[in-house]
Amino acid sequence: MIIKRRHHKVPGLNTTATADISFMLLIFFLVASSMDLDKGLARVLPPADDEEQKVETLVERDQLFTVTLTADNRYLLNDQPVDLPTFHRQAADFMLKQGAEHIIMIDAAPTSSYDAYFAIQNELAAVYRDVRNTLARNTYGKGYAQLNESQRAAIRQQCPQRIAENLIPGESR
Repeated sequence: MIIKRRHHKVPGLNTTATADISFMLLIFFLVASSMDLDKGLARVLPPADDEEQKVETLVERDQLFTVTLTADNRYLLNDQPVDLPTFHRQAADFMLKQGAEHIIMIDAAPTSSYDAYFAIQNELAAVYRDVRNTLARNTYGKGYAQLNESQRAAIRQQCPQRIAENLIPGESR
């Protein structure tokens, strides 16, 4: 007697639904995840020129408010260590006293961390916001955000954003 061998077929998986499932998962994760937009500091940078332009400006000592960021990420005000809340209060008092003639000088060591540098920048932005709110309340009886454009321009003229940075030649942050 002759025995015939049967050929067994391996059953296959039906994969038509996996494409649909993976597409649905992709849509779910795109919708469920947050897409934060990067926010930056509003600063006007000087134009990039091949030649260095140096303009000397005479500034009176009492109009200059200097904050120093050391290499070990400490903040100094007139060579005295200061924390950010104290810096905030003293900077606001200085701006209100000097008015439009103030200049804030940031002297940062090139080896200081970006976090410490941006913390002082954020604190300065908060100081300007608070000072402009104070001026708006004293002048118009409402906050800076509630003013119309001409009133905001008048407040910005009373308290312009005047920040200077002391850059060390040949070194960059």
